[in-house]
Amino acid sequence: MSAPISSWLARAGRRVRFRWQRDRLDRELREELAFHLAQIQAEDNGAGLARFGSSTLAHEQCRDLWSFMSLERFWQDLRYAMRMYARTPVFTGVSILSLALGIGGNAAMLSLINTLLVRPLPYSQPERLLRITGIFPRAALPFFQTRSHSMEIAAVSVGSSFNLTGEGSALRVTGSFVSPNFLSVLGAYAEIGRSFRPGEELPGSDSVVILSHGLWRERFAADPGILGRVIQLDGAGRQVVGIMPDGFAYPSSQVQLWVPMRLDPARFAEYWGTEFVPLLGRLQPGASLAEAQAESRSLVTQFRGTFPYPMARDWNADSTVIPLQRDIVGEVRGKLIILLSSVALVLLIACANVASLLLSRATTRRRELALRAALGAGKARIVRQLLTESVGLALAGAGLGVLVGSGALSIFKSLLPASMPGMAQAAIDWQVVLAVSVLAVATGLASGLAPALSASQVDLAETIRTGGQRASSGFWSRVRGLIVAGEVALTLVLLVSAGLLLRSLAKLSSVDLGFDPARVLAVQISPNPVFCAGKTGCLALYDRLLERAAAIPGVRDAAAANSVPLDGQVPTVPVDVEDHPRTVDHPSPMLWFGAVSPEYFRVLNVSLLGGRYLTRADSLQSAPVALISASAARHFWPNQSAIGKHIRPSSRQAWSTIVGVVADVRHYTLSQGLPGFVPGAIYMPYAQSAGENGQMPTAMTLLASVHSDDARTRNALQRLAEAQDPNLPVGRVRPAEEIVSGSIADFRSTMRVFLGFALAGIVLASVGIYGLMSYWVSQRAYEIGLRVAIGATRTRILALILGQGMKITAYGVIGGILVAVVLTRFLAAFLYQVEATDLLTFAVVVALVTAVAAIATAFPAWRATRIDPVKSLRAD
Repeated sequence: MSAPISSWLARAGRRVRFRWQRDRLDRELREELAFHLAQIQAEDNGAGLARFGSSTLAHEQCRDLWSFMSLERFWQDLRYAMRMYARTPVFTGVSILSLALGIGGNAAMLSLINTLLVRPLPYSQPERLLRITGIFPRAALPFFQTRSHSMEIAAVSVGSSFNLTGEGSALRVTGSFVSPNFLSVLGAYAEIGRSFRPGEELPGSDSVVILSHGLWRERFAADPGILGRVIQLDGAGRQVVGIMPDGFAYPSSQVQLWVPMRLDPARFAEYWGTEFVPLLGRLQPGASLAEAQAESRSLVTQFRGTFPYPMARDWNADSTVIPLQRDIVGEVRGKLIILLSSVALVLLIACANVASLLLSRATTRRRELALRAALGAGKARIVRQLLTESVGLALAGAGLGVLVGSGALSIFKSLLPASMPGMAQAAIDWQVVLAVSVLAVATGLASGLAPALSASQVDLAETIRTGGQRASSGFWSRVRGLIVAGEVALTLVLLVSAGLLLRSLAKLSSVDLGFDPARVLAVQISPNPVFCAGKTGCLALYDRLLERAAAIPGVRDAAAANSVPLDGQVPTVPVDVEDHPRTVDHPSPMLWFGAVSPEYFRVLNVSLLGGRYLTRADSLQSAPVALISASAARHFWPNQSAIGKHIRPSSRQAWSTIVGVVADVRHYTLSQGLPGFVPGAIYMPYAQSAGENGQMPTAMTLLASVHSDDARTRNALQRLAEAQDPNLPVGRVRPAEEIVSGSIADFRSTMRVFLGFALAGIVLASVGIYGLMSYWVSQRAYEIGLRVAIGATRTRILALILGQGMKITAYGVIGGILVAVVLTRFLAAFLYQVEATDLLTFAVVVALVTAVAAIATAFPAWRATRIDPVKSLRAD
C-alpha cells in the first residue's frame, strides 16, 4: 500500500476515534491551550493574548486536525439554523410557503415531463418505434408493408365505438381496428392468451378480439375463463383470444378492446375511403431514421398514384417519419412548454421574494454577525452559515411543495387530453422527488447567495457602535430593490398572460353559435349496425322514439341527429358537387355531415336563409334532398343561389337537390366553426342519409326541447330510450348547454391555472414590496426623525416613502412590459380574437400591479409618519 494512502487512512482512523473520545480530547485540548496562553502571558507580562490570537479560533483549528470538522461545522450550522427558524416563525412560515408554491408547481410539471417526454415508452426497444405522419386508407397498409425495407409497418385506427351486449346491460365501448402485426411491431404482448395471428385480417378470419385489462376486470370480473369465449360486438360474435396487461394504452387510454383491421378490396368504400388510419413502424436492424424518412416520402408519392379516384397533388406531401414518443406527445408539447415556463416564473418570483426577505433579515442581524466575526469567524464561515439557513428553508419548502405538487398534478392533467397514453401513470415518484430535492438546493443557494454575501461584508466598529441599525450598504440596498422590481416584472408577465386568456374566454363565451342550446336535452342512442343494415329497423326505431319523446310532459319538440354541435365528433363525408368535377387539382371536398330529422332545425333554432327546411315528406321513398350551410353555398356557388343545385355523398349514385340554405353552426369548436379542410356542412333527411361507407348512421342523438330542465323530464327521456331494447346502449341525458360549456372546458382550465399563477405571483410580489419598504423605513428611522424635527410634514414623509415604492414598481412594470411583449407571442395559438399585445389587457394589468404595489407601500409609509423624532434621535 502506498504511503499517501496509508497516511490518509491513518488520519481517517484518528478522526473516527475522535467521535468516541470527543469529550475527553476536547477537555484536554482546552486545558492545553489554557496552559500555553498562561505561559505566554507570564512571559510577556499580560500581552500574550495579542500574540496568541483568538483562543476559540486556535481551538477549532486544532480540532480540525482530529475530526471531520467540515461535518461538525455543518451540524453546528444546521442546529443554529433550526434555532433561527424557531425564533422568527413568521419569517420562516412566509419563506417556506413562498417556496412551496414555486417548487410544488415545478414538481407537478416535472412529473408530467418525466412521464411524457423523458421516460421511454413501455415497449421493447422503444427508440426504434416510429410514426409515419399523415393518415392513409386501409389499402396503404399492404402497399407499404410489401415495399418498405427499412421498417416493419402496422396500422391502428384512432378508435371506434362498439356495442357490447349479452354480458348484462348493453355497454358502449371504445375499440381500435389494428393490423395483426400491431402488437409485435409495438413490442407489446398479451398478458393472458395470445396476440393476433397473420391472416386474421382476412374476411371470415377476423372474428376475434383482444380485451384491455380494465374491461376484462370491470365487465368480466377478471375471469380467466373468458379466453375462447365468444362475445357480441355490434351484434356479431367475436372470440376473445387475449387480455392485455394492466396499464397498456395505445393508441389512447380510452381504447378498451382491439379487433383485426379487415383488408378486403371487394369492400371498396371500406378499403379505400371509409376510415383513414395512422401507420406506425419499427426500424429494421441496421436501418436509420434518415433512411426511413427518405423511403416513406418515396412510398407516399408512389401510393398516391394507386388511388382509384383523383387525389390532390399535394396529398400527404409533407408526410415523414418521426419517433413514436414525439408523436404521442404531439399537440400538447407546446402546452407543456408554456406550463413549465409559467411554473418556472412562479418559482423565480418565490426565489426573489425569499432573497429580498433574507437580505432584510441579514441586515438586522449585522450586529450578531459582527460579534461572530470578532470572535474569529471568517467570511466563508458566515456565508456558509447563511447559505445553510436558506437551503434549509428551500428543502422545507420542497417537502411542503411535494404535497402541493400532488394536488397541482391533477389540475395540470386536466389541461391535457385524458386519452393520451401514459397520462394515468403520471405521478410524483422517487425520480421526481430527487429532481425536486436538487431543485430545492439550487433554489436555496440562488435565493441565499446575495444575502449571505451582503451579511459577510460587515464593518465591525461601525456595526457594533450603531447596533447594526444604520450599517447597511448602499449597494445591497440597490440589489434588494432590483430583486423586488424583478418580482414585479415576472408577476406582470403572468398577469398579462392570464388577462389575455380571460379576454379570449369572454369572447368565446359570447360568440354566435348559430343555434340555441337553451333548454335542450340530449341523449345518445346506439343500435347495433346490423339492426340498421336494411334501414327500416332504424327508421322505425327513431320514428317511435321521436313520437313518444314529444309526448312526454314538459317536452315541446324532439329531433334526432347523428351528432350534436360541439360534442367532439367529426362526422365528415366526401361529396360530389354539380359543375365541380373531381380532378387531382380539385378532389372530392369534405363537408360536415348531418343526418337529421326534420325537427332538428326547429329544436336547435337554426335559422333558414333561403329555400325551405326539411319536412316529414322527405322520406325514403321521395326524391333525395339536402340542405347546406351558408359557408358551403358561398364556397361552391359564390354570387349565385344554391337552391336547386345538386350534391351527393361520393358513395351514392343518386343526386340530392338542395332545397334550403341554413345559417352556419359552430360544429367543431367555438373558436373554429369547422375544421380547416371542411368548407361547409350538408344536412340530409335521416331516411336518405349516407356516410362515407354508403350506410346511414346507426348511433344517433335524441334531442328534446323542454319547457324546463328538471330531473323528472331527464328520467323520462332516459327510461324512454332504455325501454326500447335491452341490447340498446343509452348514454347519459345531458343539457346541450353542458355540451357547449364542455367544449371550452380545456381552455377555461388553462385560463384558471394561469390566473392562479398570476395571483400567487402578485401575492408574493406584494409581500416583497411590503417587506422591502418596511425594512427601508426601519433603517431610515433616524433620517425620518431628523426630517420631522426640522419641519417635514407627515404628508411629505408619506410622499417620500410612497415615491420610493412606486419608483421600484415602475422599474418592474417597465421591465415586465418588455418581457411580456416577447413571451406572450407564444400564447397566440391559445388566444381567440385577441392580440398577444392587446393594449387594453396591458393597461388593466399595469393599473392592477401599480394599485397593489401602492397598497403594499402604504402601510410602511403610514408607519413612517408615526415615527417620534425625539425617540428616534435619542435611540441613535
